[in-house]
Amino acid sequence: MIIRTHDTHLTPLRPVLRRHLLQLQAVPVTLRSFQRTDLPRWRAFDDRRQRGQRHPPGVDEEARFLANIHRSRLQEDNDQLVLGVFDDTQGALLDQLHIRLQSLHSRCAELRSLQHQHVHPQAALQALCPFLFDDVGLHRIYVLLPPGCTTPFAKALQAHGFTREGILRDHHLDAEGWHDRQLLALTAPAWRSCQQRVG
Repeated sequence: MIIRTHDTHLTPLRPVLRRHLLQLQAVPVTLRSFQRTDLPRWRAFDDRRQRGQRHPPGVDEEARFLANIHRSRLQEDNDQLVLGVFDDTQGALLDQLHIRLQSLHSRCAELRSLQHQHVHPQAALQALCPFLFDDVGLHRIYVLLPPGCTTPFAKALQAHGFTREGILRDHHLDAEGWHDRQLLALTAPAWRSCQQRVG
């Protein structure tokens, strides 16, 4: 299917820079940029997330986290915006979201959640989607999940209109070997249509 458009009708993508201290709210969570003062919360979150998992030796996750928040932005191809999902009541870090700008020209980005099991993925997406589609100007967001994934995050994606587009064979490599991934995606027109039906 081809959706015809003209570049002259597209407003420029609005970049998100490190100095932009984002705060997106959808009760009972707040999505916001990380600060160095969040490091104790992140350590507790990472400790819960890493239990029972195997990781390549020599990877310093804390150093990687600090580097990610220092470089966090959406402006050019392969830039990555890193946001924390914080509980409004206790201030605990529930999830860490990565939005990678795959293509500035086609306005396409990949969304990754580091914790699929937290209890408020619907609220997190409710805050994130309007920001990415309306404020930033993205056209398409996609997510890669294990085939048959039924986590709360996967169910929230489907409830927000993400549709399954296919299987990518041997797409993911970890300490246990190669794994398939299913591709789910949502476009701005489909999201707006879904919002109109809900409203």
